[in-house]
Amino acid sequence: MAGFRIRPYRDADYDVVREMYVSGFSEHLNALCVQALKQTWVQLVLVVFLLAAKAVSGSFLVSLMALIPLLVLAREGVRLLFNQQGIQLGLREDLLDIKASYMQEGQVSCFWVAEIHGRLVGTVGLLPCRSHTGAWELKRISVRKQFRRLGISKALCRTALGFAACGGVRDVVLYTSMLQTDAHKLYRSLGFHKIDEFVWPSLAAKLINFVVFKFGYKVQQREA
Repeated sequence: MAGFRIRPYRDADYDVVREMYVSGFSEHLNALCVQALKQTWVQLVLVVFLLAAKAVSGSFLVSLMALIPLLVLAREGVRLLFNQQGIQLGLREDLLDIKASYMQEGQVSCFWVAEIHGRLVGTVGLLPCRSHTGAWELKRISVRKQFRRLGISKALCRTALGFAACGGVRDVVLYTSMLQTDAHKLYRSLGFHKIDEFVWPSLAAKLINFVVFKFGYKVQQREA
């Protein structure tokens, strides 16, 4: 774990933190498109379109070629929804004013960044959970792609959990999507366990059965 250091957020980090969030979130677009293609109703639409195109053109090859722009258009639609309901949501919420959300005196909350040679490569935040009374939420866990598998994510999470223990917190939760399978392994290795799962409450999410997992963690006094 040598080569990086973890420190509290500073105002000068604002733009980079938000850029890292957008970049990390955007990595899941292709997986989201695959999830959409797995849905029966989507497959049915594609088959109907393919058969209709073949009936009009008389050529299976032409109908396949006609399917390409439809898939491109569908991917763009998924991207726009992904941006609006995923990326922009975070930018408008706690990441709109990071200092006010995480760095207030007297509040058991904080935001940390990991840096290597002065470059920000990872983030994590901890604050009271709005949807789970009495629990704190681990949020914005992100590490730049080229700096993963160096133990940075685990170190960031342990920093936040140690801070939680010092603040008297006993329950920590986090929310993650069905797409983030590598992250699930990290959370389990830290002692988190899945306590709930649900389809994200939006029409677009319901249409593609986009599931969110809720993980929970019992903070031990020895971590303080």
